[in-house]
Parts: sequence; C-alpha cells; structure tokens
Amino acid sequence: MKCNLVKTTAAALALAMITMAQPVLASGGDVSQEQRTHITTMLTEQGYDVRKIEMEDGQIEVYALKDGSRFEIYLDADMNIVRTKQK
Repeated sequence: MKCNLVKTTAAALALAMITMAQPVLASGGDVSQEQRTHITTMLTEQGYDVRKIEMEDGQIEVYALKDGSRFEIYLDADMNIVRTKQK
C-alpha cells in the first residue's frame, strides 16, 4: 500500500511538472513556420543558404552558409538583422 502511494505521488508530481512546463515551452518563442519561410526567403535573396533557424535569448538565430563561409545571423522580433557573425 505504501509503495503504491509513493508511486502515485511520484507520477502525479511528474505530470504536474510536465503540465506546468507546457505553456512555457509553447510560448517560449518558437519560430513559426510563417517566420521561417519569411527569413529563408529574405536571406536566400541575399545569397545565404539557410541551414537552421531557432530562438535564442529573445532573438531569432539563423545558421547559414554564404560563399563557403558559415554565418550566425541574429534577427529581432521585426525580422531586422541586428548582428552577423562569421564562423
């Protein structure tokens, strides 16, 4: 009986933690498909080959290639390039 209570409590805690984390993950700033399409089109027109797009520290971070070099391109919420770093 005591073992079942511990298992049930552990399962309930795990479920509560997952449930509480869900909104944070969902609203944590994932880049939408529409944004990805816009970014890819914009950067492709500038000669970049976009490889990966993700949200990091409140900015959109794009990993891309251009002229044989790797770049990290940072965009703000309005899709303006705020920084470019060649790797």
